[in-house]
Amino acid sequence: MRILLLGATGRTGLHVLTELLSRNHTITALVRRPAALPNPPSSLTIHPGTPTSRSDIHAAFASAPPSDPIRAVISTLNNGRTSDLPWAAPTAPTNFMAQAARATVDAMAEFGCEKIVWLGTVGVGGSKANCTWFFNWMVERSNLRITFEDHAAVQRILEETRGVRWTDVRAAGLTGGGKKAIKEFGDEGEGMGWLPLISRESVAGFLVDAVESDEWVGRTPVITN
Repeated sequence: MRILLLGATGRTGLHVLTELLSRNHTITALVRRPAALPNPPSSLTIHPGTPTSRSDIHAAFASAPPSDPIRAVISTLNNGRTSDLPWAAPTAPTNFMAQAARATVDAMAEFGCEKIVWLGTVGVGGSKANCTWFFNWMVERSNLRITFEDHAAVQRILEETRGVRWTDVRAAGLTGGGKKAIKEFGDEGEGMGWLPLISRESVAGFLVDAVESDEWVGRTPVITN
């Protein structure tokens, strides 16, 4: 199955790319800097562009051969900051992810692609009530708020778009450490604990599982290690 991967050169996206290749999928990666993915294998098509550009998203879909059209989308996009510190300045428009989500679902409708798996975060939607008071306080009083509001906007777009089989994966705090067993805490994170974490490699595996299965369609699964 051919997958359109958004965010392929990011810290989590690179692991998703590796996971997709290991499972023998074909991939179209929309990237701003094609040089960041040198010497791609034959199953990886690199398409230059930005995910907020409707024309670039459209062109990425159109680039797939008729015999192997894009059947699903995985996004690991994030509204970046200059560092991981909560108060670090944003490096993208405040609605970066929402713009990309809207451009993507519109192109999906045009090209008959129905499935999308989006990497979100705990603390959005119903999962906010199951986060600690300190976590929520930090989000509200730092530049994390911009990212979380953007994630919430993406969720609304997915929920409101007809004909799309979506999954908005609410991952715990992202770490390194290799692929590990995953724990699921429903769609709202009840019982996930005080400081839930998950490795990027584990998240990558779950995102690909979600695109291969209909188990999580229309859901917001909260995942940790």
